[in-house]
Amino acid sequence: MKNTQFRDLTLAPITSEESLVIACDSSAGIGEKKADVVAVDPAITAAYSLRVPLLELMCYGAQPITVIDTIGNELVPTGEKMIAGVRAEMARAKLADVPLNGSTEDNMATITTSIGITVIGRIQNNMMPTTATAELTVFQLGVPYVGDEVVAHLDSIFSYDTVRQIRQQSAVVDMLPVGSKGVTYELGQMAQTHGLAIHYLVDSEAPALHTSAGPATVVLVAVTKTQAAEVTQKFPELVAIADLKEAIK
Repeated sequence: MKNTQFRDLTLAPITSEESLVIACDSSAGIGEKKADVVAVDPAITAAYSLRVPLLELMCYGAQPITVIDTIGNELVPTGEKMIAGVRAEMARAKLADVPLNGSTEDNMATITTSIGITVIGRIQNNMMPTTATAELTVFQLGVPYVGDEVVAHLDSIFSYDTVRQIRQQSAVVDMLPVGSKGVTYELGQMAQTHGLAIHYLVDSEAPALHTSAGPATVVLVAVTKTQAAEVTQKFPELVAIADLKEAIK
């Protein structure tokens, strides 16, 4: 059984029925140190770094089983703040009982805040997402924010519960978090996965489609087109941005 790559995820089969799913993220220059670019509590930096791989696993359908933080700063005070932020975010995601491991940098003095996060999950192989068998409508959940914008909109960014509820809908075929590469890039990845072509329902040159969505402040939701109206009735916050169809030959 060989490891495979699916988008930003590593899939590692452990039995014929089950696989590990591994996701990671990093953040630097956001904190309270003198060389940081964005000034914010390191707890928030760590929480939103964890948010990215957590959402990647949730959107894929994997259940997180362990979280690892690799903090590029001293334990006291920066590391302690970051660990508290990670634990708070785990609780927010209803994963407070998942084991947390990690390390800090206590040999060297640092002048910028940095952290790496790895999340390992597991999934039954028969529950892995499959490619589409019909045309899809792709919705955008959330608004792209990065840096200071994230801090200014902390109270309005969608919750883990919302992501879970959407993924439970039978009409949902695919979900994909959007980060620094923006909506257009990730929409292209989704289209490639399903072997379909993008037909935009909005202005394809709109800046919001090309800007960074920072720590996964947007998730793309692909729904069987014939059931799109049903899904938007349940989740009116979803905004249709494109259809995925067979390419014209």
